[in-house]
Amino acid sequence: MPVLKANAYGHGLVPIAQFLRKKGVRYLGVATLGEAILLRHRGDKGRILSWLYDIHGKEVHDALAMDLDMTLFYETHLPMLTRMIPKGRTVRITVFVDTGIHRAGIPYEHAEQLCHTIAADPRFELVGLMSHLVCSEKKNNRVVHQQLRRFRALRDQLAHDGIHPPLIHIANSEACLHYDVSDFTLSRVGSGLYGFCTSPHLRLAMSLTAPIIQLTSIEKGDGVGYNWNFIAPRAMRIAIVPIGYADVLTRSHHVFLHGTKRKVLGKWNMDQIVIEARPTDRLGDTVFLFGNGQRGVPTIMDLAKEGKTTPLEIASHLGYRIYRNYSTYSLSR
Repeated sequence: MPVLKANAYGHGLVPIAQFLRKKGVRYLGVATLGEAILLRHRGDKGRILSWLYDIHGKEVHDALAMDLDMTLFYETHLPMLTRMIPKGRTVRITVFVDTGIHRAGIPYEHAEQLCHTIAADPRFELVGLMSHLVCSEKKNNRVVHQQLRRFRALRDQLAHDGIHPPLIHIANSEACLHYDVSDFTLSRVGSGLYGFCTSPHLRLAMSLTAPIIQLTSIEKGDGVGYNWNFIAPRAMRIAIVPIGYADVLTRSHHVFLHGTKRKVLGKWNMDQIVIEARPTDRLGDTVFLFGNGQRGVPTIMDLAKEGKTTPLEIASHLGYRIYRNYSTYSLSR
C-alpha cells in the first residue's frame, strides 16, 4: 500500500496516485480523511485508507458516503460512527492498535475486545489490523522486536477466535528493509517509494531546480537584500533565482550551478534568492537546490543535514507554486 500522505511527500498527491493506479496498485494510504476525499473528488474510485480524522468534522460524513476505508483509533468513536452510517451501508474498518509508539491508536489491552465488537456488528466489515513501529530504521532493535511480538500475538489470538481481517500491516519502508515482515499481508511503503530511505539501492525521485531570471553587477560595498546582510567585498556579478522560503523549507547557504557550489548572498526571501554568478552563467541556466547526488549535485539529505532538519520535512513543505514536472523516465524506473 503506497502511502501518499503530505501531498505524496511533496511529490504531488493526485499525479502520483494516478500513476500508481495505472500500474495496477489497488490500495492507497493517506494520513487524513481530507486527503482521501480529495482523491475521490479527482476521480479515484479505488480503495483508499486514511487513519486520522476529527470524529465531529463534516468530512467523516463525506467519507462514509464516498466508500472510503476508515480506521478506528479511539474506542469512543465506535458508537458515534455507528450512528453516522447511512442506512443500508457497510463501512470497512481497520483497527489501529498502539503496540508501543503511544500516538493515536487503540490501547493494546483493549484491541482484542474491540475487534470482537466490530466483527459482530453487521454495519461494519473488519478488513484490517494495523500498527506503527517506533524506530524501524534501526536494525535488530529491541523495541521494534517487542512491537512485532505483540502485534503477532494479537493477530494470532484473533485468528484463534475465528476473526481473520484480510489486511494485516505494521511495516513501513524501513521495516521492509530491516525486518522479516513476510508473515503480514500488506506493507505500507511511504518514504521508500520516493527514495528517502537508508538503503543505498533506492533512487531519489525528486530534483528541485529554478532558473536564473536576471544577471547584474554590484560594486564593492554594495548590500544585497533585506537589511543588507551581505556586503560585497569586491565588485561582483550576481544572479537572481525565483525561489524562496514560501516554496521550500530551507535556509541553505549554497546552491549548485554548472558543477560548482554557489553561495546564497544575504537572506532568503519569500520569493527569490540572490547567488554569486560567474562570467559563463546565462539567463535560464538551471540552479539545483537538490538532486540525485550525481556529478556533485547535493541531495535532499545533504540539504537537510545543512539545515539541521530531515528530508521528509523539506519535501513535505514544498509549496504549491513549484511546478512539478513528471517525466516518463523517472516514473517508469
